Amino acid sequence: MTLRQFLADCPPEATAIIGSRVRLCFQDLLTPPGTIRDAARHGAVALVLRCPQALARAIVGLDGIADRMLLLSHDTPPAMMAELLKTSGARAVLTDCAADIPAGIPIIVWNEAPQRTQPGEPAPKTTEWLLSTSGTTGTPKLVSHSLQSLTRTTRRDMGRGRLHRWGQLYNICRFAGLQVLLQGLLGGSTLILPNIEGPLESQLALLSAEGCTALSATPTLWRKILMQPGAEALSLTQVTLGGEIADAAILGALRHRFPHARLVHIYASTEAGAAFAVTDGLPGFPASFVEEAPGGICLRVENGLLLVHNGLVRPNYFGSTGVFASTEGFVATGDCVALKDGRYHFLGRADGCINVGGNKVMPEVVEHVLLAHPAVAFARVGAKASPITGSLITAEVVLRQGVGTPECIIKSIRNHCAERLERWQAPALIKVCADLPVSSGGKLARSRS
Repeated sequence: MTLRQFLADCPPEATAIIGSRVRLCFQDLLTPPGTIRDAARHGAVALVLRCPQALARAIVGLDGIADRMLLLSHDTPPAMMAELLKTSGARAVLTDCAADIPAGIPIIVWNEAPQRTQPGEPAPKTTEWLLSTSGTTGTPKLVSHSLQSLTRTTRRDMGRGRLHRWGQLYNICRFAGLQVLLQGLLGGSTLILPNIEGPLESQLALLSAEGCTALSATPTLWRKILMQPGAEALSLTQVTLGGEIADAAILGALRHRFPHARLVHIYASTEAGAAFAVTDGLPGFPASFVEEAPGGICLRVENGLLLVHNGLVRPNYFGSTGVFASTEGFVATGDCVALKDGRYHFLGRADGCINVGGNKVMPEVVEHVLLAHPAVAFARVGAKASPITGSLITAEVVLRQGVGTPECIIKSIRNHCAERLERWQAPALIKVCADLPVSSGGKLARSRS
């Protein structure tokens, strides 16, 4: 089935999407602008749309009539965009920001003019969806999905879905943002799409004004939300975390702030898809998931690394010989886990491990200890070269307001770490910062060697 076929079951006049200046009902999504058909004629289409409402309409309209669609964020650097367009085989770009598109490919400018009904509509086809990886360590790679692979864990309960108003704080071109979009639409919910390029305070103001009841964000973004003055106006019944490790500190803070909300943290990636959800409010996931994961998803742990089975996605990157899944369909996620007391806990990314005198240190493990200190709002751990140990652990911290002088707090943090970490894990250098950068995906920005 296509997205439009699924949405045909929704009440046509019910509100599907709310933007800062736009309201769309489900009937609006079922009658897309004429530029959708113009784009589909090219077969392989790239979507580069700054307006989230336009992007949502384009996704719904193209599924089932385009051979392939590539979702690209409008702020992708020009050289990187040109490379991804070439790799994807896109024959046209549907855009509302034509000036940002590299030369040499046909451009179709987004137009809201309604599509004229034509007799003899062709039978729906299976559209291939191309999503890019984050590209943290270089040029992003493309992963091929289908609507089936993207919605394998989506709940399609219209009765329950109509009770929710989902807030969207992710870029829809990213896997996490697309998951929120599809869950909202296929569940018959209302989606609230603020301008994610604007101040977080403005985004939260729109969510509150429009009665947002369900919200998904990374742990880093949730920490920022909880510190915003407008956060107390949110009345949530569904709180979802993803994209980063959900540690005890942020889970506890969210449980305290939204005591009546269903608290869920989701494990997903562009390659592995949406794998599983944890609903017991604890960090990590039960060891029983490896034997029988919810939703029929198969998991493995080999040499301390988590593997997820995803037979619905091709095992290699699109347009590349690079393989990310085994012949059995297991995706090597690169996430390190450790079993303790019947539960697997996430330690961090294998490619982020720091060598300190022959000892391996996971930055995320140290960050979680730092974040457990009552004066620390944000923390980022890195490394500094050392001629003796190879590397020294460094820490950047953002302090909560009114906690005392930085000198006193740093001393307290050192004592806190000494009680909870091995000597070689504890930060040798601690720097107090006004803020820490966050990536476009809402994650703590960090470099990988």
